[in-house]
Amino acid sequence: MRSNKRRPGRPCLLTPVRVDAIVRASAVGANTALAAEAAGVSRATLARWMARGRDAAGVREDGVHADPSDDAFVDLHRRVEFARAQMATQALARVLQAGAGSLVLEERVRTYTDPVTGLDAEERQVRYLRPDWRASAWWLARVFPEHYGPSAKIRDEQHIEETHRERDLAETDKLASLSERLQAVLTEAAVDTHPTELRAPTTSPSV
Repeated sequence: MRSNKRRPGRPCLLTPVRVDAIVRASAVGANTALAAEAAGVSRATLARWMARGRDAAGVREDGVHADPSDDAFVDLHRRVEFARAQMATQALARVLQAGAGSLVLEERVRTYTDPVTGLDAEERQVRYLRPDWRASAWWLARVFPEHYGPSAKIRDEQHIEETHRERDLAETDKLASLSERLQAVLTEAAVDTHPTELRAPTTSPSV
């Protein structure tokens, strides 16, 4: 005889422990595959969880009634996105510091006795990374690719070629116009000028 009781559904694998593991991995720049491995799930599963959380968060932002069953997925999506944003911001800040030479490599605090006052004093010694223009160039190429990326150089070269081509065409047009005006002046001068008749020299009658 078949039982009328419904079989319990499969428990969701998205547990608080797995959420924390995924967020920690995302905070250090791990991609989806590595974050999923850190949580003990497949990449496809994590991608599905993130997609569900993203869609549910978007629906809630639009004012649609929230489904309580999506709460855990929305929380996962928001925490992961926040962790990734913080990681990227801190990494970019370090790149700028490397370009400016303000990235701290080593910091020490030396304690000594002031010979004048006889009191204990502390001296902070900091060693910075030498400024590296390549770090700034890397940052510019990725944050402002339209101006400093590889494609910007191609566009600049194309713009220079177009400028030279337009200048050559303009000079050609000027020369053609000048040639036409000169030809018109020469033609008009030829029409207005009549050749002078040469007369035979007159001789005086001999006496």
